[in-house]
Amino acid sequence: MNTDRIFLTGFMGSGKSTVAPRLARGLGYKALDLDEEIVQHTGLSIPALFELYGEERFREEEKNLLRRLTEQTGIVVSLGGGAVMDPSNMAWCKQKGTLVYLKGSAAFLASRLASSRQDRPLLHDENGSLLPPGLLLDRVSDLLTQRSAIYEQAHITVTIDAASISSVVARIQGALRQ
Repeated sequence: MNTDRIFLTGFMGSGKSTVAPRLARGLGYKALDLDEEIVQHTGLSIPALFELYGEERFREEEKNLLRRLTEQTGIVVSLGGGAVMDPSNMAWCKQKGTLVYLKGSAAFLASRLASSRQDRPLLHDENGSLLPPGLLLDRVSDLLTQRSAIYEQAHITVTIDAASISSVVARIQGALRQ
């Protein structure tokens, strides 16, 4: 396993953006958040990018920045939840580093997302409002079902349900040492 670059993947709300800087600090690496890099690069929020140009353009920006950012080594990259759905991004991450899947159950993720302050376009209804709890769980379950087989291709899987951030980071560090 190439540990020069660590890529964190998983569903929305799995804690990738929170885990990345803590894991990076523990490894003496730099943390990067791919979504934040897209916002800086385009000058648009993720919801604005989706609204103005659609998901296809967002995915194109995501792919291009992923390639550019990972010319660096000694980094932990928090990927967007859908980044590895593109087979070329999955292959890139697995070839260039170690891919870690932060795995959560649909119920756990939906409960975190219901209280999240982040605006996530894929969890909105046709009016642009966050889905109510029951429909949110249904949407999370559906998307997770579609994505799980892809996420499971990661080098390392760490279950996050009811786990502290410190525990998740420690489990990743332990797996990287093996």
